[in-house]
Amino acid sequence: MSITAYKIEAVGHDRTGEDYGYVNIMYRYGNKQPCPRPDQCEKMEVMWANESVYGPPAPGSKVGDSIQTWLMGSWNCGVFTHWEIAQRLMDAFTGLKLKELEWFENPREKTLKNGKPRARRAKWLPEREADLVYLYADHYIDARNPTPAETDFFTVTRMDAWGVSTWFMCTPQAAEKLIAMDYDNLAVKETTIVG
Repeated sequence: MSITAYKIEAVGHDRTGEDYGYVNIMYRYGNKQPCPRPDQCEKMEVMWANESVYGPPAPGSKVGDSIQTWLMGSWNCGVFTHWEIAQRLMDAFTGLKLKELEWFENPREKTLKNGKPRARRAKWLPEREADLVYLYADHYIDARNPTPAETDFFTVTRMDAWGVSTWFMCTPQAAEKLIAMDYDNLAVKETTIVG
């Protein structure tokens, strides 16, 4: 079986694909494991990423409409975005929820890779403060045995050799409306997930 819908994801560049100067977020690492699913944790534990999703150089300092995640892992149930954008989307579509973020300092904010203290503010830290949240879909559809979507947004899941993989997706009607909203840093693409 398979399911065809529109995959939604944050990208670390502008619409033209020429400006990669945007910040990235990463889940807090160390002894803490990231939440297996957003609805199973109180808050998402995150910090600013000192590495770019696209490889060197480090990410930039611009804060986009959506913020790309560095090393997302297998759970991709949503996107990091501004609180106002999340609220606007939740008012316009069904199936969306938001999760507050708990921020931690990235050890590289104060220390260089060689262990020496940083003399200047890191270039990959955001240029301005932003009230961010994690916007996700808590309606799950199994790609091996798909059922019709009951909401505009949903998470497609598939069990494979690596565990459970997920995709943040929406219906064609929701995709058309979302594309018309014209958000930078948000990719909407028709995708088929084979179960």
